[in-house]
Amino acid sequence: MPAASARHPRLPAIIAGLLLIASLSVRALPELGLHPGGLTAEAATAAALVVATLGLWATGLLPEAVTALGFFTIAMLTGLAPPEVVFSGLTSSAFWLIFSGLVIGVAVRQSGLGAYIAGHLARRVGGTYRGALIGCLIFGLVMAFLMPSAMGRIVLILPVLAALGEHLGFTAGTRRHTGLMLAGVIGTFLPSFTILPANVPNNVMVGIIEAASGPVPTFSSYLVTNFPVLGLLKTVVLAGVLLALYGRDRVAMAGRPATPEPMTRAQRRLAGLLCLALCFWMTDALHHISPAWISMTVAVICLIPRSGFLPPRALQTLNMEPVFYAAGIIGLGALIVHAGLGGWLAGVLLDAAGLVPGEAIGNFARMSGLATAIAFATTLSGVPAVLTPLTSDLSAATGLSPAAILAAQVAGFSTVVLPYQAPPLMMAILIGPLPARDVARLCLITAAITILILWPLQALWLRLIGVI
Repeated sequence: MPAASARHPRLPAIIAGLLLIASLSVRALPELGLHPGGLTAEAATAAALVVATLGLWATGLLPEAVTALGFFTIAMLTGLAPPEVVFSGLTSSAFWLIFSGLVIGVAVRQSGLGAYIAGHLARRVGGTYRGALIGCLIFGLVMAFLMPSAMGRIVLILPVLAALGEHLGFTAGTRRHTGLMLAGVIGTFLPSFTILPANVPNNVMVGIIEAASGPVPTFSSYLVTNFPVLGLLKTVVLAGVLLALYGRDRVAMAGRPATPEPMTRAQRRLAGLLCLALCFWMTDALHHISPAWISMTVAVICLIPRSGFLPPRALQTLNMEPVFYAAGIIGLGALIVHAGLGGWLAGVLLDAAGLVPGEAIGNFARMSGLATAIAFATTLSGVPAVLTPLTSDLSAATGLSPAAILAAQVAGFSTVVLPYQAPPLMMAILIGPLPARDVARLCLITAAITILILWPLQALWLRLIGVI
């Protein structure tokens, strides 16, 4: 937004005015005797706040953390929900996962461990920039299989990617350095929707199914259903898009990267601690300890002054904006559920979706589009919260099997159109730092290719394996 604002100085005021008009219009509907889809006055007030908050996040008119704090304040002043709903983000495991990830990221950078890992990666990603770009993408995808939390993965690999770019001779903030960081981040995030424990929406969907005593997908069945097209082929698409955006010039690195210096004692101890944490992250299905509390254990150890990983009073140097932003996103989702906006939105969109029993492929595409549309209002994590409880009804309305309905949800919430829909991407923008414009451009291009090419291929794959 800053660059756009510089070219069009009145643009922020115009967008702010449009957001205000949209919010007031939604709020005024019940007052005018209009109740589309059964919209109540309380739900309309909540919808007005949701429109304004999401609009500010999407346009970047205000810093993300400021928008989140404004959301907390207005929600409490208007009494839209009790404090335990509005501030639910502050007590969620995701909040503490982000906080601990920030601490771990700083420790990896300051100890030099990130530079050490980057040095070894630099010797294995090839002698050209294109090779390094694809190497970072594959590195991110491999991490998605090893570590269950997208936010934790991104926080962990960001300092490694930043150090890798500098190790290869690209100054931080330049286009080529940004390309390498973006390749690793997007590679560990977008394909991971097809790996069952690797992202929040996947786990939300499975949790709702389990709570309803339905048949819970196994890791292998979920992988076979979704990964070949929406994971593996999407990675190929990402490689092509990244090469088109950042790798058009054949740039050779200046000689083979030097062999990294031997690990220091602090680096060895931190690497051992992270390997132990990684073992616990990978086996969470056995011990049932949340990745957030595993991360917090590592963070607390890093913060102990005598650990040697961080300087004293390291908390004073942390950038807490991503933490408040994440709390705002989670609280907004909780408000949507509390006010009944999710169910109302699903009902309105279902009426407009034009589902026709018997049209398997068409209904799959409409259901995927419905999930993508809901993500604009509820963010990605809100999609399964809205649609998964309606699986039986949607199955009856479309003639699709429950497994096909769930697969359509995955196709929908794995299609990220704008970064604000995905808290892990917004966190990468804030703490990377990654240019929001670059991330948005990559998301838009990939989403368009996914909808036009990968969705039809996914429908054909589901028919081939007997899901549709």
